[in-house]
Amino acid sequence: MEQFPILSLPPEVQGLVVKLVAHNSFEDLFRLRATCKAMRSLADDEDFYASFDLFKYPWRLNGFRLCYLLRRCYAQGNPSTLYIKGVEYFYRRNMYVEGLDLMKRAADAGFERASYTYAMTRKLWDDDGDHFRGFSRDYVAKIRLLVRSSAGLWNWDHNDYFHIRRHVFISTVAPIFYSCPCSPLLEGHWALWDIDNRKAEDMCNRCFWIKEVSLFLHDFKASTGHPNFETWR
Repeated sequence: MEQFPILSLPPEVQGLVVKLVAHNSFEDLFRLRATCKAMRSLADDEDFYASFDLFKYPWRLNGFRLCYLLRRCYAQGNPSTLYIKGVEYFYRRNMYVEGLDLMKRAADAGFERASYTYAMTRKLWDDDGDHFRGFSRDYVAKIRLLVRSSAGLWNWDHNDYFHIRRHVFISTVAPIFYSCPCSPLLEGHWALWDIDNRKAEDMCNRCFWIKEVSLFLHDFKASTGHPNFETWR
């Protein structure tokens, strides 16, 4: 297969190519860096650290490389880095103001996971559902799969306040889903992990969002196991 002469492109186009590669695949970025000094120089430019998606990082490459990468990305306001730090601050380390601010910054930068998680967080903690406006059911079905199936170092290790909010939701809000006559109840168990299969797609909007919040409370992972966040600065 004939190789594409990337060095024959204008410098600004070369930069765009490297940014796209950085966003889509770390493995491809490492290969691109190894091709020549020009590509290595472009890939090491500070601006490109804002393009990385850390959810695509090969976590087997940990240790020094990971710490260095996190510091560089955070310094450049990388949205995925802001999101990771914000989630753990809010849901694990009880730093609610700082965590919510970081998630909002990531959401404002267009990071989809952050938009979904920030909206869920505001609904659960402030009963503010305005951030769900503009979220279609199809969009929610797509993005919640990304958030709920986070791979890598993510695991369950929530703070006490998260567990309290979940118990309050189960006892006060979830029953509305089962008592609402908008759609017949299907066979299953009365539990957060089964609520996804209890009503057909024609359920009302209120029941739809109760279901989504229930699934978030059941599946959301808040702990990453990353190095101490203070070392990122």
